[in-house]
Amino acid sequence: MKSRILLLFIMILVLALGVFLVLRANISNNFEVQDLDRPNPNISLPLYEADAFSEESIIEREDVGSFPPDPYDYSVPVAECEPVEIEHFNKAVFIGDSRMLGLIKYTEVDPINFCGVGFSVDAYDSVTFVKSGEDNLTVRDAIRGITDYDAVYISTGLNELGWSASSFKAEYSRMIDDILSVVNGKPVYVQLIMPVTTGFETSRIMNPFKLKNSNVEVFNNIIREIAVKKQLYILDCSDMFNLENGTLNPEYSSDGAHLTTKAYNTQLDYYRSHVISNELIEARYMSRGIKIDLD
Repeated sequence: MKSRILLLFIMILVLALGVFLVLRANISNNFEVQDLDRPNPNISLPLYEADAFSEESIIEREDVGSFPPDPYDYSVPVAECEPVEIEHFNKAVFIGDSRMLGLIKYTEVDPINFCGVGFSVDAYDSVTFVKSGEDNLTVRDAIRGITDYDAVYISTGLNELGWSASSFKAEYSRMIDDILSVVNGKPVYVQLIMPVTTGFETSRIMNPFKLKNSNVEVFNNIIREIAVKKQLYILDCSDMFNLENGTLNPEYSSDGAHLTTKAYNTQLDYYRSHVISNELIEARYMSRGIKIDLD
């Protein structure tokens, strides 16, 4: 009796092993060995890859050689230059919160205005406040509806100072990636976040969302990191308005969070004297075999 059971058990094992080997052979035949040096025609690449031209992803190919690393240092603010005329910004897109809106309202600059009171990076593709005829659009949709512009300026972060660093990084990166996917090589400037006054930060009435000056440098380091990775041009005018302790000087603020009219005009002067030339931008891309036209 025991020998019959043992024999039956052995037969079942042999049968199971045979089935396994047959299935394994059939499954293996369904996979094709991929040549990693040859592009897969079944994979569709996006029109723009945010990291495509970063130093970390230098492309080497036998037919064109290796692209040289970009000599521009994206970790530091744009260097000072001869001031451009205010009209230079007429074909620039301004994206930002009430601080950026104040720059437009209290100076003579007249850009393409995609700014809104209370704007934060998560509102980029979720809140419809940009007027287009009778419609209101998100910034994401609005920037896709224009073609005649030369640069994009982004100033946001005030309303995000109560967020976690991880949330800010994720949403800021997502917004930048989307903007880069449509600007076709045009320069993107990002302004570092200015702090608020100590009085504003500690006021329960003026600061119900608990915006924290301690987050300013944390978030600015995130912006610097993204700027290096995505090749964005940094603007930093905080030193003109801050106290030695790194908070906003009340002398330059109308309410503890926004600038006075005089300070906004000083900020515009900074913008005018910190501009990357089209020749430099075009030369950067030409060095990598990429032709763009910013005229």
